[in-house]
Amino acid sequence: MKLRQLAFKTSPTNFGITVSPDSNEPFGILMDLSLPQGNATIVAFVSGDASFYSSAGGGVIGGISHENVRKAAYKFIATSAKYIDKMMTTTSYPLPELGKVRFYVLTPNNIYTYEAAEPDLRKNTLSPLYAAGHRLLAELLATAQKK
Repeated sequence: MKLRQLAFKTSPTNFGITVSPDSNEPFGILMDLSLPQGNATIVAFVSGDASFYSSAGGGVIGGISHENVRKAAYKFIATSAKYIDKMMTTTSYPLPELGKVRFYVLTPNNIYTYEAAEPDLRKNTLSPLYAAGHRLLAELLATAQKK
C-alpha cells in the first residue's frame, strides 16, 4: 500500500520531464485489480519503470531494466491517453470493489479514474487499455521468472 500511495505523489519532474502547465499528457498509470485473495496493482511510468504489487505480499519491482517491460509500460501509458475523455478527475484513490478494476491515469494537472467490472472491460470501449495492462503484467511476471 505504501508503494501504491507513493505512485500518486509522483510528478513528471521525478523523471526529468518538463511539461507545459496545462498539459494533460499522461506520465503514469495504475491499474488496480480486486480479487478474492486480495488486491493487485500494476504501475507504469513514462520512464519505462513498471511494477506489480500484491496485498497478499510480493510483487515485481524494477522493470525498467528490461526492454520488454519498458515497451509494455510505454504502450500502457500511450493507450491510456486515448481514454482520458471517458474518465473523471479524482483526488481520492480507493481500491476497486471485489471483481472490479480501477484505472488511475496520472497527468501533470489531474488524476483521472475509471472503474468497471472485470468482465465488462473485456468488451467495452476501454478493453484495449485493460489488455495493455495485462500485457505489462505478463512481461513483468515473465521477467521475474527468468531471475
